[in-house]
Amino acid sequence: MFRNAQQNRIGGILWYAVLIWFSSSILSQAIFIGFYGTPYDAIDLFGGIGPAYIGLVIIEMTMWALLAGLSVAKMVRKLKLEPVNIVPSLGK
Repeated sequence: MFRNAQQNRIGGILWYAVLIWFSSSILSQAIFIGFYGTPYDAIDLFGGIGPAYIGLVIIEMTMWALLAGLSVAKMVRKLKLEPVNIVPSLGK
């Protein structure tokens, strides 16, 4: 029912990691647009670094999966209703 302090810390750290990852992606795209006038193309970037792109794709997908999982878990906790015990009176 209640989360302990360690779970709250881990959840907070994961949110910060996702926020940092997302912000760095936005910032790098903005800097690239500032220098070259167009957004960078992921396929060109992956081709430039060779086979190491598979690791980067795995990291990126992991971060998006964490973001989705954390978002869903947070929504479920917010929408979760407390159970109510309703006992019928049986005519009394």
